[in-house]
Amino acid sequence: MQPQKQMPAERFRSLTWKQTNLVVFTALFFAIAISIVEILLLVTSEREALQSSQTEVLDSIEQPVENAVWALDDHLARQTLEGLLKIDYVSSAVITLDDGSLFVSVGNATPLPDDLFSAVSLKLFGEFQQVSRQLYEPAYLGHRQAPQMIGTLQINYSPRALTQTLSNRLQMSFIATLTRALLITLVLSLLFHRFLTQPIARIGEAIDRIDPESPDEHLLPMFNNHQNDELGRVSAKFNQILIQFGKTQAKLRKLATRDSLTGLPNRTLLIEALSVAIQRASVHNSNLVLLFIDLDRFKNINDSLGHSRGDQFLIRIAMLLKRFVGKKGLVVRLGGDEFVILTEYLHSPNQAVDYVEKLFEQLKLPIKLGDHVIHPSASVGIALYPDDGDSAEALLRHADIAMYSAKAAGSNKWAFFKQQMTERAVTRLRMEASLYEAIQNHEFLLHFQPQMNLQNGKLTGCEALIRWQRGDKLISPMAFIPIAEETGIILAIGKWVIEQSCKTLSHWQKHYGFETTIACNLSAKQFADPELIPYIKRMVMRYQIPPKCLEIEITETSFMNDVEQAIAKLQQLKTAGFGIAVDDFGTGYSSLSYLRRLPLTTLKIDRAFISGLPENNAIASTVLTLGKQLDLQIIAEGIETQQQFDWLKHHGCAMGQGYYFSAPVTLEQFESDYVLPQANMASKTTESSS
Repeated sequence: MQPQKQMPAERFRSLTWKQTNLVVFTALFFAIAISIVEILLLVTSEREALQSSQTEVLDSIEQPVENAVWALDDHLARQTLEGLLKIDYVSSAVITLDDGSLFVSVGNATPLPDDLFSAVSLKLFGEFQQVSRQLYEPAYLGHRQAPQMIGTLQINYSPRALTQTLSNRLQMSFIATLTRALLITLVLSLLFHRFLTQPIARIGEAIDRIDPESPDEHLLPMFNNHQNDELGRVSAKFNQILIQFGKTQAKLRKLATRDSLTGLPNRTLLIEALSVAIQRASVHNSNLVLLFIDLDRFKNINDSLGHSRGDQFLIRIAMLLKRFVGKKGLVVRLGGDEFVILTEYLHSPNQAVDYVEKLFEQLKLPIKLGDHVIHPSASVGIALYPDDGDSAEALLRHADIAMYSAKAAGSNKWAFFKQQMTERAVTRLRMEASLYEAIQNHEFLLHFQPQMNLQNGKLTGCEALIRWQRGDKLISPMAFIPIAEETGIILAIGKWVIEQSCKTLSHWQKHYGFETTIACNLSAKQFADPELIPYIKRMVMRYQIPPKCLEIEITETSFMNDVEQAIAKLQQLKTAGFGIAVDDFGTGYSSLSYLRRLPLTTLKIDRAFISGLPENNAIASTVLTLGKQLDLQIIAEGIETQQQFDWLKHHGCAMGQGYYFSAPVTLEQFESDYVLPQANMASKTTESSS
């Protein structure tokens, strides 16, 4: 077995050396940059000075030269031009007459050699290499017309001489700048090493000596000249950490732990704060309360008013909760319409209940969003530490489970967590998965309960009641319909019930010539489905049955959230010929105020008001009277005894259903007991009449 090759240790690079290199290169960079700027400034200055000088020279000799040319005095002209050669950078001068002939020339205008220096010289001063001015007859002659040109003066400059002078000045400037930069670099490197890198190196050596088991035995050195600067503060803070190791807490992270819409802490911060609160409660042997809040009907607000209004609503709720809790707790938004309140100031279940009731009072206050007024309500789950969990995750999960229990009880309800709730939640998850399988595997079937005419004992219709055939076990709808409601599977189940009812009605008509009514129950969620009415109409057309044979049953909760929309939907159904019944009438608190406005055909008296007959008959009597006044059919549910039947028949109740007549039975049993006898009777009546 070959020994493993050790990776070569990375070569140590001194901070002083790195710092010196950095300072040197920085100084060189700035020296070069400054030199470039100086070159540009100096070139610009030289060009401006040269241009001004050329103008002054031409102005100063213009008149003497014009006099010499006018007098054709070549001697005077030459003397004047020779004076120009004494001016810096002037190489030659030439005077030509107006006919182009040479009059006087001084100096030598030698061509520039073909090299880089000449090219640079022409680039910098090429435009100033020659200057000229036209000469006119002297002004003292007094001509009235424009003076006549008598010649041209041309002065030639040496660009190489100009560039050479500029180059010499720039070399001296660059050397001086570079020297200053290097001296500053050397001084700074020594100072940095003395006052910065050397103390850092000593701190690094001290850190290497720290023993994790006894961190306070080897503190970092403190330097007199760094007492009040960053290095001294770092050493002091680090020493505090070593001394108080494990006692300090990190500040709450803000950027990653805040809800972007409301500004409240999010789930991450909640878990951290809850964990710290649990530790504190454990040390002090105290309690804490976690409230899981879910807003009721928030989806309706989003769907009807739009997501923008929904966001405004959430922001207002967040402000309300924050104001309500104040400094005695933490308000968190988990997402959607779910909020959490954590408080360490409640020490008993009774205090928690009082706290939630006060919260409900605040939530009952209407919230105005534009032209809309919303009355908030919520369901609250309550979990207590240490009774309902000893970790942040467990408490949050149990409060969530308790919230679902509260939501099942209605709006503005609260519930404590109990262990049985966890078991029910597990059962619910399994049930939810099984419901999806039931739809795919065609495990649902319909039972039918007859509806009888109480006056003559004849069948008037039936109610379709769903059952779930799970293997050999027949599962009651009470066990799975609430879960189907929560998960949304109720939409698919409801459509199946409607189609099977239409299919059954079609089968009875075609095979038995039998026509009756089947009542189908609609859940609140199904009634709110925008595809409901088109689907019902489509099924009736598909199976070719009269709309009056299908009766739609709704509960009070189906239309209470949006009465106007419910009226519009029911009106469409009634106009199309469908029967409409209100099921479980009388169990709500506001049915009477809306009953006159709803386009109904049938009113069903809830079994709760039938069970007390004949002794407790006040509500049943009222409903019968109301139904007659509104010209509605009345069906009494849950008739089980002869006394109940007799009372209802005596008081004019038209129809009824219940175990007194028959329990819900299978399709085959219903056909055998009711469809076939009724069909045969109708057939005999037809034969006798013929």
